[in-house]
Order: sequence, then C-alpha cells, then structure tokens
Amino acid sequence: MAIKATGFWLTNWRSQMSLPKIRHLPITDLARISTLPEDMRWHALVQVKSGGIGPNYNPTRSEFPGIVNRQPGIFESVRDSWDAVESHIKKRCRSPEEEGMNLPVARQLYDYCAQHKVNALELEGWPISFSVGPKLQAWSPALFVYPDRITIPFVDPRKGKRLTREGIRFIFSIQFHAVRVNNPDYDEVHGEIIQFSKEDGRSIRIIPEDGMRLFSYEELEFMISQTQRMWFDVLTDRQQETRRRAGGTGSLI
Repeated sequence: MAIKATGFWLTNWRSQMSLPKIRHLPITDLARISTLPEDMRWHALVQVKSGGIGPNYNPTRSEFPGIVNRQPGIFESVRDSWDAVESHIKKRCRSPEEEGMNLPVARQLYDYCAQHKVNALELEGWPISFSVGPKLQAWSPALFVYPDRITIPFVDPRKGKRLTREGIRFIFSIQFHAVRVNNPDYDEVHGEIIQFSKEDGRSIRIIPEDGMRLFSYEELEFMISQTQRMWFDVLTDRQQETRRRAGGTGSLI
C-alpha cells in the first residue's frame, strides 16, 4: 500500500526538506489533512501555507510541564501556583492577541489537572519515522496518571482547523505505533485528545481512544507520504511552475 519512489527522487526530496526555509507541517494539520480525500488536500495545504506564522499556542506548549505539574520522577513536587504559570506564559507571548489565546487554554488545563487529581509524569517518547518527512511525535510531553487510568494526552487548543474525527483517529494511531507497539509496559495505556470549546472560557472536552479502530502502519505511511510530498510542492509552488511551463490554465489538482 505504501507509495514507492525512486532512490534518486526520494534522496533529493529529503535533501530539499532539510533546508532551513522548509516549514514542517504541524502534526495537527498533517493529521486532519492526510485523512481528507486526496482531491481536497491541495486546497487545505494551500490554506496552511497562506496562514503564515501569526499568534499561536507555543507559549502554552512551552509551559506545559508547569501547567500540568509534570514530575521528573516518582516523588511528587510542590505544584506551581497559577500566578507563576501565568507570569511565565505572559513573558513568552508576543502580543495581547497571543496572550488572550493562551491564557484561557492554559488555565483550563491547569484547573483540570488539579480537579481530576492528575499526576503528570515524564513520558519516554519514541518519535516515529516514515519514508517522507520528519519523525512524528503525536502526544503532549507527559503521561497522565489518573486515580483510575493512565493516558497519553494530545492537547488540541485550536478553535478552528482543529482535529476532525478522522484526524483524531490518525493521532491515536501514531501514538499506538510509536509508543505501544514493542513496548509492553504501555499495553494498557491509551490516548486521549484534549480539546477546548470555542467560547471565551474555553472549557475542556476529553475525547478518549475507547477502542477506536486504528490505522495500520501501512495506511499511515500511504497517507503521510502523499501529504508530505504535496506539502513540499505547495511550499515550492512546484505545480504552479509546471503548469506555467506547459502553458496550461486548468486545475492544479
């Protein structure tokens, strides 16, 4: 099922992708776009490219260990106060808009972990490789130990262009192949997606894996290879250039 490529083309593609100017496709976008019908992916990737790099949730991601009180070992340490976490996030924000995006999400996650008695531990991650593109890590850097279960969380803070149902299945599948396969200690550990409402308070919604049918490694390889190659073409305007040379005006898809 996996796409085959000539050694020269694949080597050249990887060489191009290693250039600093090449933007890696965020894992959330890779998940939601790879699971779209093939004829819809180009337009979705163009939208990602045209979106540029504006306000984002990097301040929350950077402060994730403090927000969830991630412990370096088995001994629990004193939880940082919300005031301390908030101060750190504000220092990382580049604009009032970015601050307004990050603080409600971080506060909801902070309160959720406290209310549900989450003991967040370090997760030994194993980013997974495919034939095209960078290694993928489809989880937030922690293991959530609840009183009654253990989960691998993936925080999806977006209001728009968030994970779809099939994108969620994609994320759980990456987690399975990267963490649970060949790691028997994690056999009973399942994933959960943490999304937030679109209202100002950004209340939390938990989406559990719950026996969802997962993609095989071969299915992931096929989707990811197609999407990553198409993303490279979008970034380099390769299809537009091909069309101009041919003198055509038809659809790019």
